[in-house]
Amino acid sequence: MRTKAMFIGLLVAGMTVLAGCNDDDANIELTSANQTGATPADNQGSTPGRGDSADGVEGVDEAFVGPALQTEPAELDRSLNCTAFEHPDKPPVLLVHGTTVTGTEQFTTFYTPQLVALGFDVCIVTYPDRGLGDMQVSAEYVVHALRTIHAQTGRKIAMIGHSQGGVMPRWAIKYWPSARAAVADFVMLAGVNHGTDVALPAAVADSLTTFLGIDRFPVGFAPAVTYQFARSSNFVAALNAGDETPGEIDYTALYTLYDELVRPVVVPEPTAALEYEQGNPKVANILLQDICPGHVSEHFVIGTADSLAFALALDAISNDGPANVERAGGASALCGLLPVDIAQIVMPGSAVGLLDVVASTLREPEIGPNLTASEPPLMPYAQQPARP
Repeated sequence: MRTKAMFIGLLVAGMTVLAGCNDDDANIELTSANQTGATPADNQGSTPGRGDSADGVEGVDEAFVGPALQTEPAELDRSLNCTAFEHPDKPPVLLVHGTTVTGTEQFTTFYTPQLVALGFDVCIVTYPDRGLGDMQVSAEYVVHALRTIHAQTGRKIAMIGHSQGGVMPRWAIKYWPSARAAVADFVMLAGVNHGTDVALPAAVADSLTTFLGIDRFPVGFAPAVTYQFARSSNFVAALNAGDETPGEIDYTALYTLYDELVRPVVVPEPTAALEYEQGNPKVANILLQDICPGHVSEHFVIGTADSLAFALALDAISNDGPANVERAGGASALCGLLPVDIAQIVMPGSAVGLLDVVASTLREPEIGPNLTASEPPLMPYAQQPARP
């Protein structure tokens, strides 16, 4: 029973008690991308059938024809919501949500208000079907978001993502030079960087019917993304082939000992880490409990309302290089941060609410559960080495 509960958790990765809110509910005004000054020329690279374009990003080989985005430009525009671009002294921040939520559900109460108060311009991207589909498709939304923000601001972007949002954008960075060149920092909160060994995707359907009373999943079928989360998936293998940290980007991987979903956390090495213990100066792999041994934060909290994770993310996007514990205040200051009330967020009544949201999400006719009997095939561009 506990194993099945953990599997449901994989599908609700990134969920918060805010589930169900929309832009009208947010306490920070967000506008869609096409209301912030974008021009048709800004979105040229998003036209189905077109390859990659420089989008004004320095260092991109304009002769390179990269993967064509298959998603309609209007849909890509709708997926991106931003505050006004009013702070040229700081990098704009792109927030990328986890599975089964939308970006506004996850980020408009904790991350966005704090970042705005600190003088950052903030954008939130929401990819399709609450992340239940093919991550190769979801990555196109991140590509478009990065291109659009860079075109409108002329600045490199700091990206913060949780769970699926901490791994799927790496696909965009790996295969689209214009996306890669537009990013200065990427902070991953419990990113499933090398897959998880929590359970097998084939068990998802049974878990959902057991806990949520959903009986419409055919036997042997599960949401497409769950196959890609497996440590043995083709997606994970392609993503991590070659350079795990391409581009002039600082990477910060934050993870917690109490993550019940993204495992292994420590042995033989953290699956959430990148280039673990390889001495890469542009990478910081930080286990929160190495700083504060008594810090209690599990998979949901680290990506939603964890003050320690936020402080480290803020240090990363505010300075050169990845997050630095001492620069952020050291253990004496960081461990004294006011923790969130975990009981109010995930125990026990709220946890029931999370499952209710998952159930209602899967029943919504406009939300596709993306059921499949196997992992989605790799896109043709991923079957050959990515362009440096």
